[in-house]
Amino acid sequence: MTGVLAPGARLGMRRILGAVVAIIGVVIPALPLGPLTAQPPFPLVALWAAYGWASEAPSTWRTPLFLFALGVLHDQMAGGPYGVFAALYVFAFFVGLFANRMMSAPNLLAVWGGFAATCAATSALAAFIALAAYGRNASALAFMETAAITALLFPLARPLYMPSAIGPQRAGAAEWR
Repeated sequence: MTGVLAPGARLGMRRILGAVVAIIGVVIPALPLGPLTAQPPFPLVALWAAYGWASEAPSTWRTPLFLFALGVLHDQMAGGPYGVFAALYVFAFFVGLFANRMMSAPNLLAVWGGFAATCAATSALAAFIALAAYGRNASALAFMETAAITALLFPLARPLYMPSAIGPQRAGAAEWR
């Protein structure tokens, strides 16, 4: 029973649960379940996953690959060209890596600010991608609104993707092994 409570096991369970929630968060908005499950207001759960997984110390090639696959699933569910959400989610991961390394204080506001910056940068990229993928009359306003809602709700989702101790650069090394 102590193995289940070990830091490595908790990290593994958080990753699995986070991946399941991210997949569900991509599928739910595509289903005709009503206005509360549409984007906006339903958050971009994959951005939480991208930022949370970017905060983990040793990142591997599997994380961006999973986010790319999640983006392709989102592209399929949204009915748009393939690669739009895939590029946005992988970009959010790399911006999250940068933001996590630039955090100046190990507190919720710094982590939340890093996530808000990740959402803002991803929204800026979405505006450029929308023009290229959908034409000059396209707008990324819905994506930007959804990213803002996602940023506001980040403290509620943070425990799912990040440990209760602050970011990996400041957390104990034992929890990140």
